[in-house]
Amino acid sequence: MTASHASRATGAASIIAARLLAAGLLLAGMGWAAPARADCTPRIIRVAGIERSGIVCASEERRRPSPALLVFHGRGGSARDMLDGAAFHRAWPEAVVVYLDGLPGSPSPYDPAGRRAGWQLLPGEADDRDVAFADAVVAMLTGTAGVDPARIYAAGHSNGARFVGVLWAARGERFRALAFSAAQAGELIDQAPPRPVFMAMGVADRIVPFAMQQRSIGIAARRFGIAGVDDATPGARTMAGRDGSELALLIHPGGHAWPHDQTRRMVAFFRRHDAAAIAAPAPSADAGKAGAAPLSPQQR
Repeated sequence: MTASHASRATGAASIIAARLLAAGLLLAGMGWAAPARADCTPRIIRVAGIERSGIVCASEERRRPSPALLVFHGRGGSARDMLDGAAFHRAWPEAVVVYLDGLPGSPSPYDPAGRRAGWQLLPGEADDRDVAFADAVVAMLTGTAGVDPARIYAAGHSNGARFVGVLWAARGERFRALAFSAAQAGELIDQAPPRPVFMAMGVADRIVPFAMQQRSIGIAARRFGIAGVDDATPGARTMAGRDGSELALLIHPGGHAWPHDQTRRMVAFFRRHDAAAIAAPAPSADAGKAGAAPLSPQQR
């Protein structure tokens, strides 16, 4: 490789790393991730007259019906950023993993004009455009991709995690388990059916402060009937709750980032509940849940 080629390669790597850092996905201690594998395919789906995009990763060798995981990026990020940074499809090859792209037009305190790609922050916001997108993707997966409708999972980072909370409140009966990174569902938990949830948060987060995210631990513990939860000590732990719920925590010393072992931990959590889903039906939705209430936004 000539010096000019080496310079261009180094520059390209720096650009990729910068994009992942902007999305909060530069893996702590690991640099930037390897490229996607060959069975990841960009897809376009039209929802309410709008073209929505994503990347579908599915191995033809997987056993059918299979589980599916929907993955949502942070504000200003993309499906490609999550594919490269979180790489769920590498850690869980037996699942269909779909990385989805948000749209501009959803204002937030960090993006008041809504110019950056992101997701709705509340049920009903923006005519539920992103909930409708998730609905269409689930319908596609269960209709033509050999996915078990009782084994649908969701994970998100930052604004994408906040949107996972929206899905939990608005479509909770469709998801077997959910995972949150660097933002949580907050008061939406009180309007959502009990489910196994994985909450990852950094004590040094300056974008969505730890104290704000920490409140979700208490809300979920109360909702799930779990007493004596340690919501402050860094480390990983899990607690079983009522009605098939579970509260899994990963409190790390970092900031608004995706720790290097977070994907592995989330996939272990999903796999454990997927094994249970094969043997038993998903818990029923909470018949008495109320409508969504406004909440201080948690996003990038």
